[in-house]
Amino acid sequence: MRRSGVRRGSRLVLGMATLVGVGLVAAPAGAAGHGDPGMFGRHRFVHGGPAPVPGTIQVVATGLDQPKKLTLDPAGDVIVALSGDGAAPASCTDGAEPSCLDESGAIDRVTPQGRVTPLLGGLPSVSSGGPGPEATGPVEAREVAGTLQVLFQDTDVDPTTGAETYGPAGSDLGELRSFGWHDSGGVEANFGLFEGVANPDHGAGTAVTLGAEAAIDSDPYSFVPYRGGYAVADAAANDLLFVSPSGHISVLAVFPTISEVAPPGTLGPTQTTPVPVEAQPVPDAVAVGPDGALYVGELGGEPFDPGTSSVYRVVPGQSPTVVATGFTAIGDLAFDPSGHLYVLEIDTAGIADPALSGGGLPTHGALIQVGPHGTQSIVASTGLEFPTGLVIASEGTAYVSNYGVLSATGGPGGLSGELVRVGLPR
Repeated sequence: MRRSGVRRGSRLVLGMATLVGVGLVAAPAGAAGHGDPGMFGRHRFVHGGPAPVPGTIQVVATGLDQPKKLTLDPAGDVIVALSGDGAAPASCTDGAEPSCLDESGAIDRVTPQGRVTPLLGGLPSVSSGGPGPEATGPVEAREVAGTLQVLFQDTDVDPTTGAETYGPAGSDLGELRSFGWHDSGGVEANFGLFEGVANPDHGAGTAVTLGAEAAIDSDPYSFVPYRGGYAVADAAANDLLFVSPSGHISVLAVFPTISEVAPPGTLGPTQTTPVPVEAQPVPDAVAVGPDGALYVGELGGEPFDPGTSSVYRVVPGQSPTVVATGFTAIGDLAFDPSGHLYVLEIDTAGIADPALSGGGLPTHGALIQVGPHGTQSIVASTGLEFPTGLVIASEGTAYVSNYGVLSATGGPGGLSGELVRVGLPR
């Protein structure tokens, strides 16, 4: 179910249709296009220079189609997953129709100097329908042993089987796939089908209890190599999964719901007073810590109360434990070379940010360093607009995917998805 571009319940909410739904402005002359100085294809880049001063932000590349998660290749270049252009035809009204699917998803490589090289194109992408170019599709990619491992979101699944609903052209959705440089790749794991059989969280949460969301749902959103296989955070299933080298899926952790308070009207027109609810955790980020444990960040589900998201530490065979809390709408997390944890907040006012109601930009996000006892220090905030991905290079510089729900030419004032570099404390 969609409401103002937001999918309710445990499904990851990143594309906000209202962000660009009013008063779209064409890009100014010279802002995008082939042949423009400083351009590589349709991407603008800036030349590399000294590492940014701690807390400052440098734009590395623009003109990206809804950039999501970031990883580093062996050479230190950034691999960016692009969800797609969100160009929905008129027949795509709510994102569930087959016509909402196109092949605008892609994977790009960006050097520290800002040179953009396409690695994979023609990948499935689903537009949301309605106002605003929102898309889901490729969400993270990693170069592993000469292949490109790509994780795809699952935009809409059958509430009984967990299968994707877009037909053969959408067969990659909800999967982790391996793409060789000279072949079409093969299926590694299908998370929707696993959810349909196992349903590890058993449909926990108020949204399921009230019938606003199906008990079976899947939306894989982050993965990391782990113990010879991969750990995968499934945002809509509310769990952390392990994919073995043979493609077998098993459960590493199931995350508890979050106690929040739903404002009047959240649960329908008859709700006239605030109501306590159990929101979905929506785990959307996973990283391996310096201690070898897995660390998972949660976005949090509707009503998206600020300050209710946490970071969990996961050790196989043990219950997940909270190591830091009080965050708002976690989008990603990473460790620097010294073992410090950094948490990326998408919107410091929360996903239900009132600033979005007028069709403008959201409240800024934040990059936060977490101390050894859970203390939090904001490294950068102003200038981070709906940041959706984070990776930290060996020299201690952070790369962030900025304007993560804006297409290459779809944003207000000519804005587009960006890759930016953030100076970290030294």
